[in-house]
Amino acid sequence: VASLSGLYLRKRSRNALGLPYPPGPEPSPIPFLGNLPDMPSSEEWHTFTEWGKQYGPLVMISILGKKMCIINTAKAATDLLDQRSSIYSDRPSMPMVCDLMGWDFNMGLQPYTPAYTTARKLFHFGFNNRASEQYIPIQTVRSTQNPVIVVSSFIARDHLGSRQAAQEPGAVRRDSAIDDEFVRVAEEAQLAMVSAARPGAYLVDIFPILKYVPEWFPGARFKRVAREGYELAQELQEKPWAWAQDQFAKGEAKPSFFTALLAAKGSFSKDATEEEKMMKKSCAVMYATAADTILASLLNFVLAMLHAPEVQIKAREELDRVVGAARLATIADRKDLPYIDAIVKETYRWEQVIPLGVPHRVMQDDVYDGYFIPEGTTMIPNQWGIAHDESMYPDAMSYRPERFIGVPDAKDGGPRNPNTIAFGWGRRICPGRFMAENQLWLHVATTLQCFNIDPAVDDNGMPVIPPRTYTSGMASRPLPFTCKITPRSAAYASLI
Repeated sequence: VASLSGLYLRKRSRNALGLPYPPGPEPSPIPFLGNLPDMPSSEEWHTFTEWGKQYGPLVMISILGKKMCIINTAKAATDLLDQRSSIYSDRPSMPMVCDLMGWDFNMGLQPYTPAYTTARKLFHFGFNNRASEQYIPIQTVRSTQNPVIVVSSFIARDHLGSRQAAQEPGAVRRDSAIDDEFVRVAEEAQLAMVSAARPGAYLVDIFPILKYVPEWFPGARFKRVAREGYELAQELQEKPWAWAQDQFAKGEAKPSFFTALLAAKGSFSKDATEEEKMMKKSCAVMYATAADTILASLLNFVLAMLHAPEVQIKAREELDRVVGAARLATIADRKDLPYIDAIVKETYRWEQVIPLGVPHRVMQDDVYDGYFIPEGTTMIPNQWGIAHDESMYPDAMSYRPERFIGVPDAKDGGPRNPNTIAFGWGRRICPGRFMAENQLWLHVATTLQCFNIDPAVDDNGMPVIPPRTYTSGMASRPLPFTCKITPRSAAYASLI
């Protein structure tokens, strides 16, 4: 009794004013379950968005004793994750993904420690806005060689288009002869990770002691999943790195994040062994991310073209007028192609590749808008819900690039740039965002300039518009769908 009383008094002293937690759905009457019965099994962001409409910008829930706070507005996300980033930049413990599956090498999942800030410095070196410009010639070549492969090949096999995405200059550059093995590793490792990283997907994230349960123990299937994921994570780190080092030693390495890091060797750590480990981990993270998020954005774009075919007509009018048919669009044309720019923004807004962001963890007790947020709370930015906030984006479910044409900046009352939602918040914002946006822009411009994207037809010759259904996990992409992608003309086909 004395122990329970002491615990109660300690918690009260942390919340001396007795402020309420943010509102949320009523927990289960069964002790300790909390809101576990309320949690959806898929596309959680839709449920969280509805909760936001009912309860407000912050929604507090409890899952088996763990508090989670869902952020449903851009203002709340900016106030907390950006402006108070000194206490909102930590990550929650992820025993399944980081401890058991071996993804503790991923900077994006690491706690806010000196090791994280060092890794962040390394990424910033290779992917800041100015550094990303060096990759544009490579990205242009990749986009103009055959962009339709990226957006259409997954029709034949789900995720096949990852081959092109993983060839971007994010980590290492290879010849196609060995693509299949590297792409397989990147795809399978990333898929295993994002599936396991869903909040509440595995009990070991709630009860870390379960890490020590043997794989043969009844109910310990998660240990087999973790072992398989660990093996893939090790392959992801070792295979591309070993190949790239061999190419560098032979003088055959092409410009990439890898070569940029090696050129600056000695700048990140005085310990050569530790520095090499950091470089290997960083390249693995960038390689896996390129294989997943760039492809997901491209698939979102293709799906959007099927739902809003009029966008293709307007885009081609602009491309034909500005660029013509004698050459392909390049980044140099970007300033003269505002509608293409708007398509890229609307693609980032319409569907989120990481719909619930990557969770943050508050590092000390905080008060916001009269609500108490205790230390250790997992903060979940509902990026899908924010990007579909009708007060910022009227008719949010519709794909309308025009919403970004001829409007003031957000600071002057215009719509928020969706890039500031899609790439995360505060000190955890994606360091590869400049390169990723350049790549998506090039693929969108080249594909629209040269190809028609049309729906498939059924047995009666009627067009079939695919539904907006998505995979669930930390990262999300459209479920497999069919469409028809054909050259606009022989002249345009000859440019590819």
